[in-house]
Amino acid sequence: MVTKTLSSGIYNSLHSIFLNWRHPKISDQSKYLILHAFSRRNSGDGLLVDLTLEAMADAGISAAQIEILALDPDSFDDHPPVHRAPGEPFAQLTPKLARAVAELLTNQLSFGKVAKLVADAKGLVAVGGGYLVADSLVRQAGVLLNHLVQLRTAARAPIPSIYLPQSVGPLHGPVGQSVKRNLNKVSLFCARDDLTMTEIGGDNIIRCADLAVLKLARTADIAADRPLHAGAPIVVGRDLPNPGDYVERLKSLGQALSKPLWAVQADVAGDRSDRAFYQRNCLSDDGTLAAMLADGTGGAVVSVRLHGAIASLIAGRPAVHLAYERKGWGAYEDLGLGEYVHDAREFDVALVADQVEQLDQDPTAFWDCVANAAPKLQAQYDGLVDELRRHLL
Repeated sequence: MVTKTLSSGIYNSLHSIFLNWRHPKISDQSKYLILHAFSRRNSGDGLLVDLTLEAMADAGISAAQIEILALDPDSFDDHPPVHRAPGEPFAQLTPKLARAVAELLTNQLSFGKVAKLVADAKGLVAVGGGYLVADSLVRQAGVLLNHLVQLRTAARAPIPSIYLPQSVGPLHGPVGQSVKRNLNKVSLFCARDDLTMTEIGGDNIIRCADLAVLKLARTADIAADRPLHAGAPIVVGRDLPNPGDYVERLKSLGQALSKPLWAVQADVAGDRSDRAFYQRNCLSDDGTLAAMLADGTGGAVVSVRLHGAIASLIAGRPAVHLAYERKGWGAYEDLGLGEYVHDAREFDVALVADQVEQLDQDPTAFWDCVANAAPKLQAQYDGLVDELRRHLL
């Protein structure tokens, strides 16, 4: 009898240890963890983190309750604590890639840094964006090393996990299939375009506009007459995969416009830098987009970067978007601005130049489209905040 009781006690103790290892208890001191943050050196990525924090605050979660997992944590020194995510944010061969491989292998057994951070959290929120794209070997490798560990850990975590509005896909190969499989396991996935809705499917998916689009819809007096911003047009270019004759078209646009200002949005290391792109292609570098918007420099904007376009709209500048992925069409269609989004690799130079000239002269019709879309988008934001509240609190 003593032996049976002792054996039962040992079994119960071991069973309790196993359960606590697989499903750790959440203490009152646990924090919410923001996943998939990139770098504030790209103002678009920084904006998405800010808007994630804002949405969580509107749901009743203060910044003091939040920690961030970022590929470039040093750029987020304005919001400690920030943890370094496995991976290399700037697509360079560095020791970070070796550490990412090690994290990927240990994560398969629920070990590693990300698993530990998630085990200590009481809820997970992934920033919005378009980082889960696996349509080439290079981009599959990027998702594999930079993001799959975070996604896979969120999918199997016993705590709520919400992926804020983002575009995903195309998803090719085993990495793409793993992304789809794991997204179908998170608590809630918000898709910001119809193609993503179709490709991911699942019962946990809802359609919701980009966080920056939702922010624009909440801008005060959006229906009021906007002041004209006289000055040279602003162009935000960037490097593109499989560019075709994109660069030639962009240079032709620069010649068709009246002395444009070439603005930098992503000032990062390596080839992803807008400055490096301008230097390689003999284009001028006239400063950052953020500075131009802040000090009133320049007029209407043409941006290849989606969040360069949306940030311009939020600042009161009409913007034409040269889209290179599905996210661009989704955002501009949500705003009622479908005629102002063009394929970056095939756009009609003369048409875009004419649109910029018209926006400089009279942007009333442009802003009317945004104002008409605003009520629906405001309702979407309220619904998103309700979902955060329902899942996390």
